[in-house]
Amino acid sequence: MSLPPQFSGHRISGKADAHHTLEFYLDYVCPFSAKIWNQVYHNVLPWLEKEHPGQVQLIVRNQIQPWHPASTLTAEAALAVEKIDPLQFAEYSNALFNNQKAYFDEIVVNETRSEQYKTLAALAISTLQSSSSITEEALLQLLHITPVQTLAQATNTGNSVTNDLKYFIKLGRQNGIHVSPAVLWDGLVENSISSGWSLDQWKEFVMTRL
Repeated sequence: MSLPPQFSGHRISGKADAHHTLEFYLDYVCPFSAKIWNQVYHNVLPWLEKEHPGQVQLIVRNQIQPWHPASTLTAEAALAVEKIDPLQFAEYSNALFNNQKAYFDEIVVNETRSEQYKTLAALAISTLQSSSSITEEALLQLLHITPVQTLAQATNTGNSVTNDLKYFIKLGRQNGIHVSPAVLWDGLVENSISSGWSLDQWKEFVMTRL
């Protein structure tokens, strides 16, 4: 599956002309998504880059699970980071997964949308210190929704990353992705893959397909 150029940060490893493609549909507030991310990002990815360079590209797709409101807001924040600096998308995604409990329903239930945006922007600033282009002001500007006083003034047009969010929601629906995490190898869903796989299990899976 191709990756539009504006979402280049979602290719977290490899190049577009790699022989094979491994895709992950992940939700930042899904514990199982965090589990598979941690294994793949910290162990599988370095192994692939060292032992099989140029063979596999890894692509992440945002899979929004709307029964958790923060699923939308965390994805928006990641898309805002990518819009400013695509090279920081993977590292910010890693920070979101590492801190995902801070966005669980029971923690954010009394926080406003704007308050959560500020928390997410602060996480980016504390995590992405090497990127001078990412500032709290720039992120909040992309996430900002201007409040209005009357119903007649309301347009429901979202913020500057709403259309990016729509792309991934439409993509998941089109491809019949219903759960997170969902993993595809060369465009086909691999239901055999578990979020609990060890590095050795990942190695066995990949080696039989290269």
